[in-house]
This record gives sequence, C-alpha cells and structure tokens, in this order.
Amino acid sequence: MSVDTNNAAFQDALNLIQYTRQSVFLTGKAGTGKSTFLKYICNHTKKKHIVLAPTGLAAINAGGSTLHSFFKIPFYPLLPDNPDFSYKRIKDFLKYPSSHRKLIKEVELIIIDEISMVRADIIDFVDKILRVYSRNFREPFGGKQLLFVGDIYQLEPVIKNDEREILNRFYPTPYFFSARVFGQIDLVSIELQKVYRQTDPVFVGVLDHIRNNTAGAADLQLL
Repeated sequence: MSVDTNNAAFQDALNLIQYTRQSVFLTGKAGTGKSTFLKYICNHTKKKHIVLAPTGLAAINAGGSTLHSFFKIPFYPLLPDNPDFSYKRIKDFLKYPSSHRKLIKEVELIIIDEISMVRADIIDFVDKILRVYSRNFREPFGGKQLLFVGDIYQLEPVIKNDEREILNRFYPTPYFFSARVFGQIDLVSIELQKVYRQTDPVFVGVLDHIRNNTAGAADLQLL
C-alpha cells in the first residue's frame, strides 16, 4: 500500500505521526485518501497502536474495534460532573482486567476513524481513562498520541433529543472538537485536498457543491 509521495499534506501528517507525539486531526472530503493513510500508518508505524471507530461497520472497515467495546463506554451522556467518572472512582466503574489495563498503559498511538460521529463527552471520557491508566494526570490523553480521522461534513453524532438537552448544558456542540480536553492541547489539523477517487473535474465540482450545500440548478441538471 503506497501513499502519494508528491502529496505534501500526506507527508506532513506522516512525519507528525512517525517522528513526534503530536496529536493530529486528519480531514478531507470523500476520496482524498483518509482511509489509505490510516491503513498505511497501521502497516508501517513501529509505535504500539490501536484503531477504534464509533460504529461496528466503521470499525470493521478500519480493521479495529468500536470505541465503546474497547473502553467499555456506557451509551448514555458522560457528564463531566458525574462522580462515578472521577479520577478516584473511574477504575471501580470500568473494572478492566489486568491485560486490558496493561494494553492501555503501553499503547503509544490511538487512531479513531470516522471521528465526525464521536460525541464531545466521549472524547473527554477517553482523555480521563488514558490519564488514569497511564498514571499521567498532567498531560492530555495521558501523554498518548491520537490520530483523529474523518470529515465533519459527513455523518454527525447520533444523539436523542433528551440527550442533546443534557449535553447542551456542558458542551457548545456535540461534535468531538467541542471536548474540553482540546482547551489543553494544540491539535494539528491537516486537510487532504486532492481527490483520488474521481478523475472528472466537472463531477468533482458538483460533489463539492453538494457537500457545501451550494448546488444549483445546473449541478442538478447535470446529475
């Protein structure tokens, strides 16, 4: 599996993942190579890594596990003021076996695919878990490197109306980037822009207009 060596954005992201501990948000519209990059990293990195995704289908496509199954995350809103999730009590709540505690402590790179579907409170919950099990409370995500992959223009978090009302008290939006931990970390965003999946520039233009909700009569007529 090869990555386009002439694509500067690919190379920037690759260098950050390979040679630093900097967390990265890799984004780009459909067909720009996000999944190719993810698979390339998994095949070539020497870092101990895991691949996670918000849904079973996305996890299968990425060759990993779901966020909820790996971290044993409850499906209700994970409010920052919930005493069960305090640093002192979270271990009693989660009850990980020793092998899982060891895995979380030793992992260096955590890749989360389809990040657009992940709620902000889940990111903060993962941050807390990683700090506790890494025994590193000072650094965001316990000092682990995270690679978030996805397109915010695509699927959004699935939230019931009652859950939305609750989360709105703690977060400005339900999207992952509203997590409180990002106030403590400089997350580097890299956008892949070259489309590899389609070669017809007119069709790519139509897709861009649909993506940005600017499609006009000419675009629809063409389709």
